[in-house]
Amino acid sequence: QAMQISQAVKTVALELGKRTKKNEYGAVYGQLYREFAVTSYKQLPASQFEKAMSWLTNWYKRITGATGPDEVPF
Repeated sequence: QAMQISQAVKTVALELGKRTKKNEYGAVYGQLYREFAVTSYKQLPASQFEKAMSWLTNWYKRITGATGPDEVPF
């Protein structure tokens, strides 16, 4: 599960970075940590995994305008 979170964060950060022209990895991880009150994605409880993936998916959709599940690469 940690690997899936990491991959989703990477994808969101890359898409966000295309728009801001900055490295957004830290910003995406920071938001994830604040949202789920953890200091590392590896500390995210398994019970929160689906919620975290949904949160990252929604962020990706907002950035890209993707609407369907087949448009989200993670």
